[in-house]
Amino acid sequence: MRKIPFFIIVMFLLAGCWDQNQLKDNRLVNGISFDKADGSDDILGTVRAINVRSAGAGNLDVKDEFYVAENKTVSQLEVDLQNKVAGNMDVGKAFIMIVGSELAETKGLTPLIEPIIRSTHGYISSRILISEGPGNGILSLNIQESPIVFQIDTLLTGGIKDGYIPKHTLFTAWNEITDPTTDIILPYIKADKADKLKLAGSALFNGDTFTGHTLTTSQTSLLLLLRNDSKKRTKISIDSDELSQPITLTVEKVKTNINVENEDGKTTCTITADFKGRLLSYYEDKSNKSIKTLNGIASRELTKQLKELTDLLLKADSDALGIAKYLSTADPESWNPDTWKQDYQHVVFKPKVTVDLIGTNNLR
Repeated sequence: MRKIPFFIIVMFLLAGCWDQNQLKDNRLVNGISFDKADGSDDILGTVRAINVRSAGAGNLDVKDEFYVAENKTVSQLEVDLQNKVAGNMDVGKAFIMIVGSELAETKGLTPLIEPIIRSTHGYISSRILISEGPGNGILSLNIQESPIVFQIDTLLTGGIKDGYIPKHTLFTAWNEITDPTTDIILPYIKADKADKLKLAGSALFNGDTFTGHTLTTSQTSLLLLLRNDSKKRTKISIDSDELSQPITLTVEKVKTNINVENEDGKTTCTITADFKGRLLSYYEDKSNKSIKTLNGIASRELTKQLKELTDLLLKADSDALGIAKYLSTADPESWNPDTWKQDYQHVVFKPKVTVDLIGTNNLR
């Protein structure tokens, strides 16, 4: 037995009224992962669960448990995992759902999310993310320490707050993957050689299927700003041969205009984005860079970054900017949902970013 901080236990117990018998008979699942099983087309399901026991005199003993099963569907996995648990497996507060990259690329998300959305036991507020390699490997880290799920949850909270990963729950993910006019992006996590977790950016999808392509955290920040999905004060780094070192600016305000036109079967998407920001870090000994000069450099470099981003979206066949949504609204007769996935490959992007530094420390 080991100790887990009291506030973690409280988070579970506040979800309802628990007595000692309920604590004894329940395993509180806090994290789930799904992967492609080795050597078959089955799904490998893994859960991390907390076993809370009364130790008498008002004390609690806590044991973190780990269960694995294989089967063809999520519903069958639920039964198999329940049969391995001594007591009731309570998934009502499973904070995290990790999908391994191979499974997300081969089976997609629909067969994983739909049974949970339809179930009366599913927790649709679970955060969903994609792992580099098996999700089982992430969920099984630090078995003898505090539950890895809380570390992941903290990473996600920080990444969302800083604007470099998207915010999604099972509910919002389901709404987006069932929308034919946009493609979802999901947080992408990996572990280094020392088994330290890192938010590596976002995974690009075509429909409900992972494309195998990912965005860095910087590219994700830019995409979220263009989609108006990011919090204010997102930090963006800019490197250029015209600068002695990279500069970092905090984006205070974004004005984006995405104009999609179809003429003679050719779709053109013009993206103009105006960023107002504050220079967070930049130093040159005897710098001769004026605000106007830095604005020009930042504008050119961010336009270049945006072009690289749209090129990658086309390469991944991922309409993460929702061009179909703009086209179906502006010119519904030219948008065919049955052929859009093929038509999207021929979209011509024309990006332009303008930067206006409204705060630059000592620069004039």
